[in-house]
Amino acid sequence: MALKMTDREVDGASVVALDGRIVMGAEGSALREKLKNLISEGKKRIVLNMSHIEYIDSSGLGTLVSAHLSAKNHGASLKLSNLGRKFQEVLQLTKLVTVFEVCNTEESAVASFSKLTDEVATEKPSVTLPGTVDRIIQSPHASVPEKAEISVQGADELYQEIRIENTLTDEHGDEVRLKKGAHVEVTVEAELAATTSTSADCPHRGESGS
Repeated sequence: MALKMTDREVDGASVVALDGRIVMGAEGSALREKLKNLISEGKKRIVLNMSHIEYIDSSGLGTLVSAHLSAKNHGASLKLSNLGRKFQEVLQLTKLVTVFEVCNTEESAVASFSKLTDEVATEKPSVTLPGTVDRIIQSPHASVPEKAEISVQGADELYQEIRIENTLTDEHGDEVRLKKGAHVEVTVEAELAATTSTSADCPHRGESGS
């Protein structure tokens, strides 16, 4: 089943409603291209409504992680909303709960952008650490980009080894590719202080509202 995507602007946020599956092949490539276009257009607030997603495989998760990192590198924010219980369990099992910002509803996701703008103190601090490209993982399919596996020195356990799609852009917008042994800098978010206020409808990093 092809992945259907419907996007619209809601209170300054780009909301993309997804319907179908996010898997290796045409579906994942279509989503990757959609998000790439939104970011290149300067969209800073992006919400993916996952209420009608039937299935997502490891390649689909990789697409979402890469989109999240790409958005951050361009000063944008990507949030997920309306996750089903199965998808929440997948995020728990893959330890990606600390990566994505998840909201219970599309409305709360959109509203949370305004809240973060008003509460500058809630912004996460970040640290830039040195990393080395350990290997380049060749693509199993023409529609799936190769990946770069990077070891990050001094990072928490979750970020000590990361994989990203090896289709990056430099400051001029030109596509570049990492090579094995290349030295890179990786920016990692620190955890919010325990005193930071949260919304029950839009908890931080993959927590469920139940």
